[in-house]
Amino acid sequence: MDVARQRKGSNVTRVYEALRAKILSLDLEPGRKIDEAALAREFGVSRTPVRESLVRLASEGLVVLLPNRGSQVAPLDLASVRDYLEAIDLCQRAVTSWAALRRRREHLEPIEHATQRFEEAVAARDTDQMILANRAFHAAIADACGNAHVGLAYKRLLDEGLRFARFTLNELYYRKSQTYQEFVETVVKEHRQIVEAVIRQDARTAESLAAAHTEHTRVRFTDFLSDSLSPGISIWPVMAPEPGGPRGDAALSADRRDGVPGRAGGRSPGARGRSSGSARRR
Repeated sequence: MDVARQRKGSNVTRVYEALRAKILSLDLEPGRKIDEAALAREFGVSRTPVRESLVRLASEGLVVLLPNRGSQVAPLDLASVRDYLEAIDLCQRAVTSWAALRRRREHLEPIEHATQRFEEAVAARDTDQMILANRAFHAAIADACGNAHVGLAYKRLLDEGLRFARFTLNELYYRKSQTYQEFVETVVKEHRQIVEAVIRQDARTAESLAAAHTEHTRVRFTDFLSDSLSPGISIWPVMAPEPGGPRGDAALSADRRDGVPGRAGGRSPGARGRSSGSARRR
């Protein structure tokens, strides 16, 4: 029985980690209906480990359990981004400030290790590892804050923000490589400054740095949502040049004035001829 229980636990962990990775990488699209039977076949397990994995993912805000209708990947609700950013700002400032006041020596090693992991991922341009290391960094600070309830709420917010982080830490979503590099270098710098403040037990500076860190991410996400090439694209047709020289706005205006066929506001040759004939008859 113990062997069976261990095997079941191993299957749950395997399915959970695989599904979590697919959700965070957006391979499983937000809002997608989850087919439990198909997942059971894919992983070679019964539906029980799949269900337990989905319950665990739901507790992290990555899956929505639908009463009598199965489950789906949690939607990325952009309407709730403001609420999320407000909540993460408040929790991040509290957790980081309290960590500076309450941290113990044993808390520092996990924080410094996660800092190093993030910098190594940046150097390798490994988006997935950057996202996970960034989460580990802030979670390690939460463990040092001395308040289990606030720390747990903060980690829940970190999990909810993992998919948003893909749009800020992935070079694919930047128009210029230099902009991306400047952003991640700033994140590296801010992480180091936060660590130094926590080590010095400087709570006021730690809170200020945490606020700036959240604001930096908010600005980048807002820039991503507002980035568009459409204002630079003209919807007017390009007019082919005619023999004798280029044609532009002046030629178009002349066409309209002189009644060139097919030009808005102009008259056709037939209409011009009928008008002239009428004048002669009168």
